[in-house]
Amino acid sequence: MRALLTLTCGGPGRVAITAGAIVAIVFVLAGAGWDLARAAWITTLALAGFTFAFAVLAMVGAATGVSDEAPVTVKEGDRG
Repeated sequence: MRALLTLTCGGPGRVAITAGAIVAIVFVLAGAGWDLARAAWITTLALAGFTFAFAVLAMVGAATGVSDEAPVTVKEGDRG
């Protein structure tokens, strides 16, 4: 019962880790461990590609000054 409560009522990190472990165990027991490994590898490559693309876009934006804000004139308060 404790494991069920952890799975259903635990924090998001615990739930994700538990669900991932359950899926991995079921894939291995069903004899499809290599399919799971291949899917994980392809997913990792796709995520790395997207990360690289967005990193390049961020560097290009920073180099061209797209993210720079317009200067704001600061007015002093009346202290008189």
